[in-house]
Amino acid sequence: MSTNIFLIIALVTTGIFVIQFVLSIFFGDLDADVDVDTDISSVVSFKGLTHFGIGFGWYMYLIGNSDIQSYAIGLLIGLFFVFAVWFLYKKAYQLQQVNKTEKTEQLVGRECTIYFKQGDSKYTVQVSRDGAMREVDVVSEAGKTYQTGDKTIISIYKDGTLYIQ
Repeated sequence: MSTNIFLIIALVTTGIFVIQFVLSIFFGDLDADVDVDTDISSVVSFKGLTHFGIGFGWYMYLIGNSDIQSYAIGLLIGLFFVFAVWFLYKKAYQLQQVNKTEKTEQLVGRECTIYFKQGDSKYTVQVSRDGAMREVDVVSEAGKTYQTGDKTIISIYKDGTLYIQ
C-alpha cells in the first residue's frame, strides 16, 4: 500500500518536471515562481518541491521499505536533489553575462597588453572592456618603445585619444 503512494508521488513529480522541461525548451522560461532576492526562495519553490518529490518518491518506491531509517534516507536524498538543482541554477545564473558599455575614459588606470606597433609611438593594445578583451588604439605618452606582449597601464584619456605610460 505505501509503495503505491510513493510511486504516485514519484510519477506525479516526474511528470511535472517533464512538462516544465518541455515547456522551457519550446516556449522559453515560463517560470511561475516568485522571485525574491534571497537564495532560500530558490530552494523552497514549486521547482524545489518537484525535485524533492522526484528524489524522495523514487527512492522510497525502489527501496520498498517503509521503516524510519528508509524515511530518513529518503528525506536526505530528496534534500540532495533540491540543493543539487539549486546549485546548478546558481551556476547557470552566474554564466549569464550582462554587458554594460563602458565609456572610453573609464579605461584609464587599466592594465593592457601591447598587441602590435602601428608606428610613431602608436600602438594597438588589448584591454578588458565591456566584459571582454578588446583591441584599442593608444599613443605612448613619453615616446617609449614597446614590444608585442609588453604590459603597461593606460594613463590618460585626452581629446579622444588614450595614452599609455
